[in-house]
Amino acid sequence: MKKLVIAFAALLLAVNANAQLGIVAGVTSASTDLKGAYSDIVETQSVSQYHAGLVLKLNLPLGLSLQPGVVYNMKGETLASQIATEEVNITTKTGYLEVPVRLAWQLNLGPVAPFVFAEPFLGYAINTETTTKFKDAASQTVAENLANTMGVKLNTTNDDPDKWVDRNRLNYGVGVGAGLLLFKKMSLSVKYFWDFGALYSTDEATGEKNISISAEAVKNQLKDNKASGIAATLSLYF
Repeated sequence: MKKLVIAFAALLLAVNANAQLGIVAGVTSASTDLKGAYSDIVETQSVSQYHAGLVLKLNLPLGLSLQPGVVYNMKGETLASQIATEEVNITTKTGYLEVPVRLAWQLNLGPVAPFVFAEPFLGYAINTETTTKFKDAASQTVAENLANTMGVKLNTTNDDPDKWVDRNRLNYGVGVGAGLLLFKKMSLSVKYFWDFGALYSTDEATGEKNISISAEAVKNQLKDNKASGIAATLSLYF
């Protein structure tokens, strides 16, 4: 028993000696190509999608590291859809509390260490807002009347009691990317990520609410794109 306690204490000391607490912050784009992401983040200078949180970097042998974390991630997407004959753009912004676990491998080149990583994550939505824009006033009237008849809300705010109706709050996915670690204290990374948990759901039993107006658009977007988006992250380790 004494040997087991000593071994466990030694393991804790080894982990502590090779662990770094870090803060992370960055921006996200729903574009799935670098040019579109650059336009979203740099040219428009309007950061509406972002993430920030804490990570624990556990340095392992052979250049490997494991980085579990807790991150608040605001994601958004604008979908072109159609209600009857009326064209609408549905913009949804949802904030998730996510738990990513990054497995990285770095190549140490003195003060600079390039690295690659894979990062599965699990998230739970804690706030959301939806805004629908119309082609003109006439199309707005037609779309709103039809949506009211169907019992569908085209616009929701974070204090709306019905904001989670017909929505799945659980989300999960994976990211893959690369970056540079400087002086073992600061890193900049870029990743592609895939969201596997659909935001919208439909009532297949009754079919009364045609929420597939948005669900079908989400499904098609995920199917047609190679990824859900691109994220750039700055990390500072202590």
